[in-house]
Amino acid sequence: MTAAGTLIELMAFEAPVSSADGHGGTLTGWEEQFRTRASLRNLRGGETVQASRLRGVQPVVLTIRAQSAASAVTPSWRVRDVREGTVYNVRAIVRSDDRAFYEITAESGVAV
Repeated sequence: MTAAGTLIELMAFEAPVSSADGHGGTLTGWEEQFRTRASLRNLRGGETVQASRLRGVQPVVLTIRAQSAASAVTPSWRVRDVREGTVYNVRAIVRSDDRAFYEITAESGVAV
């Protein structure tokens, strides 16, 4: 169980958006959907994680409180650390056993 005191990072959740550029093409970008406090835990250990870190990829697990806005998050979204500016690409979203939190596996240092 995650204690409220560990949710110290401020994260902005961004969804991909596309719009017409006026010349027959489309512009793709990111639009902030919501901000929330999160716990950020860097993954360490296994061979895959260590190999990723050698490539400059840092896998993390973000824990946020369950809320209606968070139920819309998909692996096509990204998360931005508001304070540090680090961008994480969402890889998986899992609801905690007590259904009070979402645990989001994400990676920094990779393209979407």
